[in-house]
Amino acid sequence: MFLSDLSIRRPVFTVCIMLALVVLGLFSVKSLGIDQYPNTDIPTVTVSVVYPGASPESVKQDVVRKIEEAVNPIEKIKEISSTSQEGLGTLVIQFHLGRNVDNALNDVRTKISQIRRDLPNNIEEPVISKFDPAQLPVLSLVVKPDAKHPGMDDRELTRIAEDFLKRRIENIPGVGKVDPVGGSTREILVQIDPQKLEAQGLSLQAVKNALAGDTMAIPSGNLLQGSREVSVKVDAKAKSVGDFDHVIVGNKEGRPIELREVATVVDGIKEKRSLARLDGKDVVALEIQRQTGGNTVAMVTAVDKALEELKPELAKQGVEVAVAKDNARFIIDNVEDVNVSIYVGGLLTVIIVFFFLKSWRSTLITSLTLPVSVISTFIIMRALDFTLNTMTLMGLSLAIGILIDDAIVVRENITRHAEMGKDHVTAAREGTAEIGPAVIATTLSILAVFVPVAFMGGIVGKFFFPFGIVVAFAVAVSLFVSFTLDPMLSAVWPDPEHEKSADGHVHYQGRNPIMRAVEAFGRMLDRSEVLYKGAIEWALEHRKTVMVAGFGSWVLAMGLAGLLGNNFMPDYDRGDLQATFKAEPGSSLAATREKALALEKAAQSVPGVAFAYTTIGTGLNGTVDSGGMYIKLKEGRRPNQITIRRQIREAFRAVPGVDAAVGAANDWGMAFPIMVAVQAPDRDAVIQAVPLVKEALRGVPGAVDVTTSLDSGKPELRLVVDRKAASDLGVSPALVSQMVRPLVDGEKVAKYEDEKGEQRDVRVRLADQERRLSAQLASMTVQSTKDLGGGKHPLVRLNQVVRFEEGIAPAKLQRHDLMEEVEIDANFEGATLGEVSEGAARKVAELKASGKLPEGVRVEFLGQTRDQKETAGYMGTSLLLAVFFIYFVLASQFESFKLPVAIMASLPLSMVGMVMMLLVTGDSMSMMTSIGMILLMGLVTKNAILLVDHALHLEREEGISRRQAIIRAGTVRLRPILMTSFAMIGGMAPLFFALGAGAEMRAPMARAVVGGLITSTGLTLIVVPVFFEILEDFTLAKVWAWTRRRFGFAESPVEGTASVVEAPDA
Repeated sequence: MFLSDLSIRRPVFTVCIMLALVVLGLFSVKSLGIDQYPNTDIPTVTVSVVYPGASPESVKQDVVRKIEEAVNPIEKIKEISSTSQEGLGTLVIQFHLGRNVDNALNDVRTKISQIRRDLPNNIEEPVISKFDPAQLPVLSLVVKPDAKHPGMDDRELTRIAEDFLKRRIENIPGVGKVDPVGGSTREILVQIDPQKLEAQGLSLQAVKNALAGDTMAIPSGNLLQGSREVSVKVDAKAKSVGDFDHVIVGNKEGRPIELREVATVVDGIKEKRSLARLDGKDVVALEIQRQTGGNTVAMVTAVDKALEELKPELAKQGVEVAVAKDNARFIIDNVEDVNVSIYVGGLLTVIIVFFFLKSWRSTLITSLTLPVSVISTFIIMRALDFTLNTMTLMGLSLAIGILIDDAIVVRENITRHAEMGKDHVTAAREGTAEIGPAVIATTLSILAVFVPVAFMGGIVGKFFFPFGIVVAFAVAVSLFVSFTLDPMLSAVWPDPEHEKSADGHVHYQGRNPIMRAVEAFGRMLDRSEVLYKGAIEWALEHRKTVMVAGFGSWVLAMGLAGLLGNNFMPDYDRGDLQATFKAEPGSSLAATREKALALEKAAQSVPGVAFAYTTIGTGLNGTVDSGGMYIKLKEGRRPNQITIRRQIREAFRAVPGVDAAVGAANDWGMAFPIMVAVQAPDRDAVIQAVPLVKEALRGVPGAVDVTTSLDSGKPELRLVVDRKAASDLGVSPALVSQMVRPLVDGEKVAKYEDEKGEQRDVRVRLADQERRLSAQLASMTVQSTKDLGGGKHPLVRLNQVVRFEEGIAPAKLQRHDLMEEVEIDANFEGATLGEVSEGAARKVAELKASGKLPEGVRVEFLGQTRDQKETAGYMGTSLLLAVFFIYFVLASQFESFKLPVAIMASLPLSMVGMVMMLLVTGDSMSMMTSIGMILLMGLVTKNAILLVDHALHLEREEGISRRQAIIRAGTVRLRPILMTSFAMIGGMAPLFFALGAGAEMRAPMARAVVGGLITSTGLTLIVVPVFFEILEDFTLAKVWAWTRRRFGFAESPVEGTASVVEAPDA
């Protein structure tokens, strides 16, 4: 072969190429970031609109529906979902994969800007952004008083957190956003007294205008003083909170009226709309998000370093910072454990190779393939901007056993040629040339498998793209190294001849126990060759029995596969859990806090729980009646995560008045695996259908934590304007709303610069005790537009123009693709996702068939159920492509359309071991096992290729009969086949035993591969030779002759026809 001949002639050149690959790889790895998963650009845009004081129905009608209709015509939109709640509307617009997300973002911005004038004037500007999991916090810090300042109040603590710490952290590279939670932010409250305001004959608008105009610094131009310009500024800003008391808000009979005469000014705090709790106490927390496309580990490391530097300054201010949640910790542990798996797998592989080759020198030559291939892979990772994440490192870990295969086969063949008496250079050259085509075929068959994996469709395709590319590149490099470095070292660094005995084996009598064990293993292999020769001879004599047994084992495996069940991803223990909870609709922050307290106590009572960190009112759609709880589990020995989760779920059920669910934590928050959407054009139809679907889902075995986004409604006080009365009294509905909202919700009218130079809001509203009574609203007055003369306008009581009605209004309204929607969510326990999803689908089908669902209602499965179905389709396509590509590679290699069929008989045989192994280990089918199955397709053909290739060589080149060629090829190739199989199993052993953080997710892939390898190696050595002989005997001429004999046709008078037809096969 050209490469091997060149490397043998130019050894220094070969070494320099290897060193160049290693050096480039080492330089590349230094610049690779660390993350848990590959970066996937999800083409999704979110729109968030704040509509102060608006009800969910108003938000939906006035804002959300208009935006939905505006953006709907944009091309390549997959789905639009929206949520309308009190004062906030959010839309999530998902585009088809392949759509440029930046262009999609610009299209959404353009469409919304075109209808901006149709939206209410008092909404805040819509916030339009790309969706990214980075929008969820990756680090949560808690700011608390240190031991020397235990009595520090919340307002001071919040000031330090927001004004000092938050700003420092936001300047750290990689930090995208810092959100304070649970703080008591200083605010100047102007609490209006309605009676005094009415007594002075003043309107609320007059007070607002006075505060806005009398507390500003206004630039007033420049004065010329000789050759200088002096700027002039009128500074009317309040220098202290007491200055607000003297703001002139009106006059009565020529006497100025000060603010203190109609209102009380309070130096207080903003009304809390969020809460954070840790260790049973209310705390001030900072939720830190990374930048879009940023690196979690790098950001968290930078924040940790900055906090260490800030410790002296924080100590001076009397506070300390604790970490409540750190996503980077699991990522680092996970990556470190995969690294350990690579090292341990590599070591086990080398040990296995040493036992087979029985020479430390041969083992070293072979093992050099591992570091060169693995390190070189970092070059392609750097070029394609991959990170060191679970998928890329798992690819390398699984590839450890594969990478050494080519080198093993080449080295073993070179050694065999050397034992024939050839000199080491000739043995290296001829041994490599002989085995080269088979090695190329085996490597190309593996590449044929990983190319479809790298180019799968959907999000799962983007997820596995780095995995496929990394393994394919590593395998390609290992092939290159096997054809260059391996033969070169074999030629220039041969095994010492004095260690060889007459029988070609190395003997170690009197040497150390390890060498004696190696010799004993060699003798065992010799005996196995004899046994195998007898087995293959028997198999070839009983071909029908062997084929029936092979087919029967495959049928059995396919039957047992139904017992495995299906999950989207394996459940794994990452040392933490995530819970969500929702109090009764309309609950205040204080009421929700009490429920959170009870849930915390329930969680803390479960053995294995270290602490709980609770937040209320956070996130994109956060409300004061819902929250989340991050539950950190203890390190070291404890019950497993599934047991703890079940106990927490049972403890939560004992807490009344709250819907709570607990599941696995991940970087996307807590998403329910089972999500059922009930949709219809009419909301009433949805409301009628939801209880039916919810009850059906509750009846499915294995479904737990069944909750719905439909709440029982929040108490609502509606002020219905009597338009005739309002018109008669000169009061417009707009005036009513302009007066009511500031008093109830409050309105920011000015800014106050405190003694530290920080801007604080000045808010006008009713006093807290008066906001509790609707009677206070009724007695409020609004200024009429009627003119009494002299610029005077009469004051009209609110109850003269409005009617007060109490009712129930939904707290949250959801829509999907312009239809009303309510979501029903559930977790699963004691059953697989596939079983629960199938049960739920059956129940829903029964509901539809019974006619109980209202007309127009549509029920769709979302979440992992939909993802699983979509992924199964992509996996099936990839599997089919892999089989086709393997066939094309083999057909091209052997110049035959028939031979690849014999080799590919090993594919279904591998399924037997895979299914059996998964049943023994208790794993279910999942995305990971599917990837393992595809990987198996490429691996198991290697053994069959080695066997068939050598049999053909013996038959064609040396003229041996077909059966004898098959028997001899089997005995000659037994050792390299066993060596490569054991090496692959050894390389995957660390993953197989699921040791380390998150290893349960990776283990099913390795278990599927190991199980398949064990059975396929055994069955391939027996079934493939038999099938190969049957196929080789199969010709069209023989089929035609058999058909004629079977149906009694006369023999053809033309002589030589059969020989002419059979000629191509000969």
